[in-house]
Amino acid sequence: MAEFNAEQHIFGLDVTFDEAGSRFLAMRKVQWIDKSKGEEPDESKAKLELRKYIIDKAGNEKANRGFSFLTEDGPHELARVLVHEGYGKTKEILNELRVRPDFIDAAKTLNDNEDSTEGEYFDIRSLITDNDSEVEAIDKIMDLPDGTYGDVEVKHF
Repeated sequence: MAEFNAEQHIFGLDVTFDEAGSRFLAMRKVQWIDKSKGEEPDESKAKLELRKYIIDKAGNEKANRGFSFLTEDGPHELARVLVHEGYGKTKEILNELRVRPDFIDAAKTLNDNEDSTEGEYFDIRSLITDNDSEVEAIDKIMDLPDGTYGDVEVKHF
């Protein structure tokens, strides 16, 4: 078997999202380079990657199986599918979303371009005004009592 000469160069993003024992899963923006061929790190060639790593007995990190996305939309679609399938804690997801610079604009246009009739969908815009800060907007959503609003069920845990 040929020796693997490439080494990983990490550009900024380096997040561990699961770990057990001497193994961990990480999301990193990386480029694999082969210095024996004179390759140099180039951030424009780096890709978002999800990979399993193992820490050996000497404390060295060893890359194991992983993947990078095929398209620019891949990570966005993965996030959407995970949330759609019920993964992630809703409050934690909302807390992460509320600090994004596009949160208020996205929340205000949630039902735009939907084929729906009045009252069929819960319209988050009815809670949020132009004067609300991001914190005020998320607090209004989190303060909704348990119940069903159109086809959205609100349940606090």
